[in-house]
Amino acid sequence: MTSYANRYVSMVKEGTYGLPVTTATAFGEVDDEGFTESFDVLSRPDMNRYGASKALDSKHYADGSYSMPLQPDRFTMMSLHGLFGTHTAGSSAGTDDTLTEVGALPSYTYLVGRDDNAFTYAGQVISDCSISASVGEYAMISFNTTGMRSQFNLSNGATVALASLASPSYDYTGDAAHFVGAYVNFEDVASTSAYSKLVQSISIDIKTNRDMDNSYGLGDSTCTRAPPIGLREITGSITFHKNVLTGDVATDEVDFSSLIAGEFHDGTATNPALSVLFYVDANNKIRLDVTKVHYEAPTTNVSGRDQQTMSVNFMGLYDAGTTSMSKITFSSTSTAFTGGAKVDLDA
Repeated sequence: MTSYANRYVSMVKEGTYGLPVTTATAFGEVDDEGFTESFDVLSRPDMNRYGASKALDSKHYADGSYSMPLQPDRFTMMSLHGLFGTHTAGSSAGTDDTLTEVGALPSYTYLVGRDDNAFTYAGQVISDCSISASVGEYAMISFNTTGMRSQFNLSNGATVALASLASPSYDYTGDAAHFVGAYVNFEDVASTSAYSKLVQSISIDIKTNRDMDNSYGLGDSTCTRAPPIGLREITGSITFHKNVLTGDVATDEVDFSSLIAGEFHDGTATNPALSVLFYVDANNKIRLDVTKVHYEAPTTNVSGRDQQTMSVNFMGLYDAGTTSMSKITFSSTSTAFTGGAKVDLDA
């Protein structure tokens, strides 16, 4: 029988971009991972031959991906911190922490166990993430990373060989959020008592559009700095289990007539246009607020005996009042976030 004990993904924040850190800070309860090293091929054709006659490996890089059920453990919150930049810890256990879109975005070393060996991927930055919830399923979150080739020769002169396998340990003992604990609200903060009862599924994508080409310099085949961020984008889709003709006043749901006419929701810090709460229990929860939202035209149709549904895509917009697009609020019984000395993700 195959043993899976040596399969894991762990991460640690780097003090210097691309300088590998070989002791993991947090292990994730991931479902799957896809870290790979690669390079572009530079070929050389000439007018005397009908095909390229010479080639060499060009820009080296590494990309990664991982997905898992959504829960407020240190690994997940570190990953989200890589998209937001600033962590403000609650004053004590039981008070909420926040992640906001200000400050420099960190880089990470990922240590990945694969049965017989551990692989090191340094100089990785979070490029985007997807969050989703559907009836009958766990809420899910996935991340994509990008950065320098780090398994062998690094631009900073370091060399990383295959690492020794670690013994994973986890700081969170609770379960992940699932559909019963997923609450969506419009133009107000989502809670267990204020939410739409018509939403069947929701997906949200956050992208930083990292510019890999602008991270290389002459004299090096891999990144010499963290790939700079480009245009920040927040997009998503919501499916309602019926065609919403009249909005529910309690949750200000978007309705078909308003959407088809062009619907824009301008929220505030305390009353965001879209708020999604992923609730495990009173001490373990994650809430994503998007301050301003513009909706696309909805689609609604009927197929055979299936029930009519309504789906709508949306995009988040920059809000001058909050100088941001979104915010994460969370609380956790993870050992990293309990007690008087909570972990500072900015450190």
